[in-house]
Amino acid sequence: MVDASVQQRVVPPGPHSVSRLPTGEQSTNVTVLPDGVHLTARAEETLLSALSRAGLRYRVGCKRGGCGVCKVQLLLGEVQYERPIAASVLSDDERVEGICLSCRAVPLTNIVIELQEGDRLRRVLGFVYPHPAEDHR
Repeated sequence: MVDASVQQRVVPPGPHSVSRLPTGEQSTNVTVLPDGVHLTARAEETLLSALSRAGLRYRVGCKRGGCGVCKVQLLLGEVQYERPIAASVLSDDERVEGICLSCRAVPLTNIVIELQEGDRLRRVLGFVYPHPAEDHR
C-alpha cells in the first residue's frame, strides 16, 4: 500500500510552471484531452466526480481505486490521493509516467489530463425540472 497523502506532480520540460492554488481557493481548472473539454473541480473533489457533475461520463469500474479502469494521463499539474492506492492498481512506474486514477485523484493545481487511447467522454443528458416560479398553472 502507498501512503494516503501521496502526491503526483507532472511538469513538462520547458517554460511551464505549476503552482498550488492560494489557500482558500475553492476550485481548480481541468482540461481534458483530446477533446479540449474544460471544467472545474471543487475543492477536495475527485476528477471522476468533477466530470460527473459537469454532465460527462468516463470509463469507471469500482469507483474506489481498486480496479484501475479509470486511469488517465496527467500531463500537467498536481493531484493527491486522499486514500491509499494499491501498487497492484497503480505502480510506481505508472505514477512516474503521470498515470493517475480519476476516481481517487484530487487536483491540487489546475491540471491537464488525457484520456486513454481511443476513449472519449460521453455527455449525459439530465432531467430538467421547472423552477417553482416558472410553473404557470
